[in-house]
Amino acid sequence: METFHCYEFLLMKKFQEDTVLWEELKTESWVNLRTFLGSFQDIILKCNSNTENSESNDQVSRYKRISADLWFLAVALEKSPHRLLKFLRHELELEWGQGVRVPGQTVLSRYLAHYNFVEMHLDSVFKYGEVATLPPELFKCRNVRILSLKYNNLEWIPPDVGRMSALERLSLTNNRLQNQSIPFTLTFCRRLTELYLDNNLLDALPGFLLAMPQLCTVHRHGNHNYFKATFMWYHTDVNERVLRVCGVAQKGKQQLQASKHPDTLVLLAARAVMASKCDFFQPDLLPVTVQDYIAQVYPSFNVCGNCPTVTPLAAPAADEPQLRGEVWCKRGILMRLSGGRCPGYKVYTFKNPYLGNTCVPFQHWACSLACAKQIEVPAHMEQMRAAERMDREYNHYIQEFQVEPRPPLPSRGLCTLV
Repeated sequence: METFHCYEFLLMKKFQEDTVLWEELKTESWVNLRTFLGSFQDIILKCNSNTENSESNDQVSRYKRISADLWFLAVALEKSPHRLLKFLRHELELEWGQGVRVPGQTVLSRYLAHYNFVEMHLDSVFKYGEVATLPPELFKCRNVRILSLKYNNLEWIPPDVGRMSALERLSLTNNRLQNQSIPFTLTFCRRLTELYLDNNLLDALPGFLLAMPQLCTVHRHGNHNYFKATFMWYHTDVNERVLRVCGVAQKGKQQLQASKHPDTLVLLAARAVMASKCDFFQPDLLPVTVQDYIAQVYPSFNVCGNCPTVTPLAAPAADEPQLRGEVWCKRGILMRLSGGRCPGYKVYTFKNPYLGNTCVPFQHWACSLACAKQIEVPAHMEQMRAAERMDREYNHYIQEFQVEPRPPLPSRGLCTLV
């Protein structure tokens, strides 16, 4: 079973950012490459900046002057040298014209495609203060069954997570995820049985988790303060489980100018696919380019939990009549993280019990008040029936305990003093 580790991710990420280092590494001949990798472990943590002969340092290859902050390269050479060597050989064969290179692929995507990874352990791969953005290439490994993204300070999970059709366990512990940070495309992972959301900023679980009956474990520890606030709000305002969300409307002339630019056909098609809630990541259902485009624009829309309707978080400005997919993606993520809203309704429902937990709150989004009532009223009735059923079971248990004859207590006898 192949496992993709955090040091491999950091190494491929460095190769993508530092193209000079990557090109110099590939220019080594295959005959000298094995010797180079064998001796590289001894000098990887040495920095030659303080040596006497500075002119000779300029002649030394760049990768022999790597400082200690590239610890992941040393770990990769120690833990999985054969895997790195095999990949470099494959890259050299492509350079020599013995293979076919797919246009648009990155070093990370080629590395992931070269191996059949079943597990990904990518904990603590982002430094403090670094923008924690997961590349979409990670989620194109369809055979991954375990994905761990703990301690990454993540504020958003890409919709591409729905590509992992074989995913069984997802760990998102110790991040900064909110309710709107987890996309609906997670429901496409129909084999997902374990979900870990401990120590995040959730005030309720996403409502679409109720549509995933295969889930057996959902850990939510560390969110208790936020859950407690929602729980108290629920019990103090029993009749106010539907909250209206007022979107940020555009003003006057800008709104009229923006309306002059109709949506493109590809955007209209993407909105129709998102509204249908179908798994558009299924192989051979849509072209890969269309799947990528839908995944890019997905963060810019809210999907109604009741009807097939999607609502954009913000309309494009007048000077942006046709936005590309990546622009939609960046705009949608920024608006979500900055509290941007589109007009609609937040609906809170409660499930008691839910996978061994009591009175778990769920948050849904509805495009209209009618849709909000369609979500809240049945959930409220189900909750009341569950409460009545639990009361009957409790009363039955008390009655049985009172009627059942108790065994006589053993005699303590008298204490005799000698």
